[in-house]
Amino acid sequence: MSTNANSDNVETESTGADTDARGEQEPGVDQDGVDIATEGEQEESAVTESPETEFGIESKEAGQDVAGTVDDANAKEESTVEGPPAKFQAAIQGGKLKTVLKTLRAIVDEARIHIDKNGISMRAVDPANVAMDDLDLNAAAFESYDATPGIVGVDLGRFADVVGMANKDDLVQLSFDQQTRKLVIHVDDVEFTMACLNPKTIRAEPEIPDLDHPAEVTISRDALDRGVKAADMVSDHIRFTMDDVPELFSIEAEGDTDDVSLEIDSEDLEDVTAADAEGLFSLDYLKDIVRTIPKGTAVRMTFGTDLPVIMAYELADGDGQVNRMLAPRIRTD
Repeated sequence: MSTNANSDNVETESTGADTDARGEQEPGVDQDGVDIATEGEQEESAVTESPETEFGIESKEAGQDVAGTVDDANAKEESTVEGPPAKFQAAIQGGKLKTVLKTLRAIVDEARIHIDKNGISMRAVDPANVAMDDLDLNAAAFESYDATPGIVGVDLGRFADVVGMANKDDLVQLSFDQQTRKLVIHVDDVEFTMACLNPKTIRAEPEIPDLDHPAEVTISRDALDRGVKAADMVSDHIRFTMDDVPELFSIEAEGDTDDVSLEIDSEDLEDVTAADAEGLFSLDYLKDIVRTIPKGTAVRMTFGTDLPVIMAYELADGDGQVNRMLAPRIRTD
């Protein structure tokens, strides 16, 4: 017996600007949903800090609308095919799809899925323009895959709720119904039909800035998570520091009364490109990002002084890749 979860509308319009759902847990998803908290007001310190930059461009004061700073000139180049795909049929293990959705839901509620014969890709930036994810899932990550080019807009929370019914090794079958313009999802003997969003109502996809990062290090997700948890005990911010001589990578945090520091030398790191560099970042964002990186994953971090940090790693047994960017906070004397 199948369950048909239909919507009355053939294509659901988004409300326009992204809805900020940070701090509100969405149900289901096999506990994969991420409770996303906005950055709270920072206590005054001896050093004045400006808000996070928007990938190198200083943002407006906290509380002001910054959506307009991502204009058409910086929007991601759209595919030559702007509508939905003429054909999309795929099957993928539930665990792999859950990881993809968990990753994106750390910063946004809606996303465009770009589909072509080589796989799917998604790029999304959070409402404050502080965090961005760029994710590719190759056709090889699927058990079966047959598609033509197109774009589909999805509500990530609803999508994740449905996929949450699947176990790690269960096959989730996906297809796009051209007549109803809905995404059809099969999990075991249950069929869902999910109304898609109009891709044009979802926020523009900014280009990844061309940054000259002097420092690079590959670190395990577990070591990174340890540093984040330690920093969270004393501060709302975390600092990544690289020393050229000696080759030393440090994770630090300074609180009103307490400090914490985790030093990792080159013997415990992979692929080190040493340079004198440091960056200060919001722990609220970084906790949500690191929490959604699979355990045991090697994370390649590139950063520079007052530049965004990029965390890159593989998904789906190497058949997927994600670049996660977080803008820094700029310290001014």
